[in-house]
Amino acid sequence: MTAKKIEQKSLLAGIFVNFLMSCAGILVYRTTHIEALFVDAYFSVITFFSAIVSLVVSRLSSHRSKMFPGGFFVLEPLYSLFQSVLTVVLLSMSLMAVGLKAYAYFVHGEGSVLDVAPVVPYEMIMILLSWSLSYYYKKENHKIHNLSTMLFSETQGTFVDGTMSLGIGAAALILFFIRPNSSLGFLRYTGDFFITLLLVILTIKMPLQVIRSAFGEISGKLLLNPEIHRWIDICLKKHPLEGVRIKKYLVYKVGMSIKIYVFLDAGKVFIDSSQLSQTRTAILKELSKRLEFVHLAFCLC
Repeated sequence: MTAKKIEQKSLLAGIFVNFLMSCAGILVYRTTHIEALFVDAYFSVITFFSAIVSLVVSRLSSHRSKMFPGGFFVLEPLYSLFQSVLTVVLLSMSLMAVGLKAYAYFVHGEGSVLDVAPVVPYEMIMILLSWSLSYYYKKENHKIHNLSTMLFSETQGTFVDGTMSLGIGAAALILFFIRPNSSLGFLRYTGDFFITLLLVILTIKMPLQVIRSAFGEISGKLLLNPEIHRWIDICLKKHPLEGVRIKKYLVYKVGMSIKIYVFLDAGKVFIDSSQLSQTRTAILKELSKRLEFVHLAFCLC
């Protein structure tokens, strides 16, 4: 199975699981009106729709045309960047919403007791589904040497979703045993603020990591993956150019597309173009056993 097929199969499975999680999340949120569940439920909804978009992007990115002979691989990091920015915005808006509710309670004494009874069993199921899906994404991405930007993004996103569920479930279990008229009774009115605040602190790092990674691909950051560099080293040593020294090589990654630029220091030696072409073909043939979309260019310096 090709790398693209593995990626698309994984995303298709994610669409199904996220659809179930989205429906369950919205139902429980509308039953309890706990704002922390809004974060959890609508995060699942966003993950569901983003998985559909990611599947479309995965199928489009490798298509080539006269205007785009290298394909549309830049769509992959663009998608991941947009999804992660949307996640950060959602977390910020949710924190602001529960902050206003907490302010209304502490300043004006306005608020209602949180109904946490349905939350714990719901969150246990969400943790199992989210973390299982995150592990599945990670395992499938590992099969293709972690080259899929979108599977990396989905792995982080579903893990964040599971972490949210864990935090909400644990907090709901504690709140369930707190009486509204006790010294900690204020938590039955404002507990979703503290839960949401903790969730934002714990999870904000993951979408920021995806933003950093996606922006690096779009802006032309060098790929420093040691495994891929080892394969390239082996191939270059196995297929040397007579009388020509390789000064250095640079590797770039955009989505699942790998571009390698090999800089040659020939000195005064004449380089036979046919030998150069044969060597390039041999290296690409070997690299393509592991990398589905790879481009190699020799540069004289």
